[in-house]
Amino acid sequence: MPSIIISSISQSRGKSALAAAVISRLRFDGVEVDSAVDTGELFAGDGGVSQVSVDNIDASGDSVSIIEGSSGDAESDLGLAERLDASIVLVAGLDEDVGSAATAYGDRLAGVILNKVPRYRDVHAERKLASLEEAGIKTFGWVPEDRRLAANSIDSVVDHLEGRLAFEINTTDELVDNVLIGGLVLDWGPFYFRSQDNTCVVVRSGRPDVQISALQSETTKAMVLTGGEKPIDYVFYEARTKRIPLIMVDGDTHATMEALDEIAPAVFTHPDKLGRMSQLVAEQEIIEPILDLVAQPPTR
Repeated sequence: MPSIIISSISQSRGKSALAAAVISRLRFDGVEVDSAVDTGELFAGDGGVSQVSVDNIDASGDSVSIIEGSSGDAESDLGLAERLDASIVLVAGLDEDVGSAATAYGDRLAGVILNKVPRYRDVHAERKLASLEEAGIKTFGWVPEDRRLAANSIDSVVDHLEGRLAFEINTTDELVDNVLIGGLVLDWGPFYFRSQDNTCVVVRSGRPDVQISALQSETTKAMVLTGGEKPIDYVFYEARTKRIPLIMVDGDTHATMEALDEIAPAVFTHPDKLGRMSQLVAEQEIIEPILDLVAQPPTR
């Protein structure tokens, strides 16, 4: 069965995310998959997805092989593609030079995808794709930058800040897309906190008024209380009732925000991220051209 290698020019371009979305769609269509992609436990309960090493992939088997390629090592990817008779999908940033990589892959390159295209640069993405097509380089489209795909879990925030939960709660595996400071809020509190989705609010422990405003919004998923003090009883009760984790840290708000700026990028192993990536590639009409590679492998 066919093999597809998803490669990139540089690191953190979204290979795992794209590969997971492809695997998910193949499984939806009833296709068995050999996966050489780091997707954590995303497909752990799916007997139709076999996690394998690249060396153990059998190109003559009955499963479609989805492989996470290298980040900039075109020679390695090309050698693997030749051995497995595989197609290569190249994931690149909007401002990266695709031409040299495309030349290196030659006929093995099935198409290029521009990923993490910033807001308001969609016209630039369309122009670049058109330019690549004019140069004889096949393209599949582009995927917009999305906060959900870069989000960290509440557990990750707790670990990174070395925080303490005010009470035990089982919602800390949820993602937070944005961080808001609960400081001098000039707008009506709930209105301010609803300005972003899936937020983690950082606020001084001595500001219960701001804390209550954040808890009254439907978008607050977690709250970091700086200064090391426990929340007042009313805040504690409201947060526990609404199942919003309260994370207590010893540092001040400024230091906590600086620490959050340094949190490591989240790996692509969360089901909500898979759902969002699958939605994006479907909306951008990217998934179907990739699936066509399964029906029409390079030389078989």
